[in-house]
Amino acid sequence: MASRALFFSAAAGLAVVCASHSQGAITLTNGQAALLSDVIGPNNPDRTVNIGDKTFVFTTYTSAHFPATAVSISAFIAANPLDGIGFDITGGFGDLISGDGTISEFNLLYTVEVNPTFLAQGYRLKDIGLAFNGAASGAGSFARVDESVFDGTGLNLLATLHTNVTAGSSSTQQDFRDFSPSVYTKFQVNKDVKFFAVAPGNTASASFVRQTFSQVIIPAPGSAALLGLGGLVAARRRRA
Repeated sequence: MASRALFFSAAAGLAVVCASHSQGAITLTNGQAALLSDVIGPNNPDRTVNIGDKTFVFTTYTSAHFPATAVSISAFIAANPLDGIGFDITGGFGDLISGDGTISEFNLLYTVEVNPTFLAQGYRLKDIGLAFNGAASGAGSFARVDESVFDGTGLNLLATLHTNVTAGSSSTQQDFRDFSPSVYTKFQVNKDVKFFAVAPGNTASASFVRQTFSQVIIPAPGSAALLGLGGLVAARRRRA
């Protein structure tokens, strides 16, 4: 639950700053951002972004309404990284022509996994959080995010998450799934974001969509055995 409270820290208005690049990867620290066009561009052939202990691969981005040059990926790392590491998709999102009967949208397919150094230390993914600052005006106008979460193979559906702000109806700006006690090393996420303003003068918009992942540390088998042995020794000492 602690990670859920972190979703609505200020995310809009982040400037794109200089990120660290290595061959085939971009590394972002908390608050740093990179244009999506750079993330999926020819200078980053693996489409990889490293944020904290996570490696994100942005497989595909499709949109007829929001060019990648106008969208940024901004790193988010909670004060305690175990409570959440992820990213914000930031931009001036909204229905481009209100009242024309057309939905403005984008789709993003990506994977997230624990990078090898932290994987060896026992880090595992345990949940996923979704949030956005969607807004809408005019009855029936909406801003929404729908996403499907798969395991690392991309074949087994684990969960679907939804956020939806509809003018004149009940709305939610966040969703969350905790997979505990199951843990994972990798997820694949397919995210679809839509904006629809019913009539001229109506609005449907958002400036950020946030995705976060919390993790746990699983002791190595040898460490667990040592912990068990330590408890046994302590118990014997107490009996003595």
